[in-house]
Formats: sequence, structure tokens, C-alpha cells
Amino acid sequence: MKKVLLLLSMVALMPSGAGVLAAPAAAAPGLIEQAEAARKEADALGFEWRDTSKLIKSAKEALDKGQKEESDKLASLALLQSKAAIAQAKSTAKNWKMMIPK
Repeated sequence: MKKVLLLLSMVALMPSGAGVLAAPAAAAPGLIEQAEAARKEADALGFEWRDTSKLIKSAKEALDKGQKEESDKLASLALLQSKAAIAQAKSTAKNWKMMIPK
């Protein structure tokens, strides 16, 4: 358990991880598409988080209802989760030996 916590703290403190764990990105064109592409990448690595696809679906529904601000908020959160999942996959691939009990 200590090794898992150590690994997660390392991800949070890494320069690349710091940007991943920052606040959701500001609204940008194609934010839902960016989130979906990142989600697919995380899924291909086997690290897609549980709620990411639900957030993307909700973002699409909000956009269809004309709620652009809510849609951007949900898509930003989905993108953040996907980037964190990708960072988690990369960190795990690099440091998997730390998780094996001795």
C-alpha cells in the first residue's frame, strides 16, 4: 500500500504530472473531441477511468441543450481525467516493479 501511495505522489509531483493534476482547461474549440481522443488513448493503454465516458456523454447532452458553459466544464473534466489516466499508465509501465511485494 505504501508503494502505491508513493507512486501516486510521484505522479502528482512529476513536472508532466503537475500539469495533468491542475485545474480543468479553459473552453476550447473541439473540447469534447479532444476529451474523446484522450479517452480512447487511455483505454488503449488499459487505464481508462470509470467516469470519463459518462462525463463526455453528459458534455454532449449539455451541448445539445445549448448549455455551452456546462458542456465545456464537463468536457474539461473528462479531458483532465483522460490525461491523468495516460500519466498513470506511463508511470505504472515505468515503475511496475515497485508494486511487487518482496
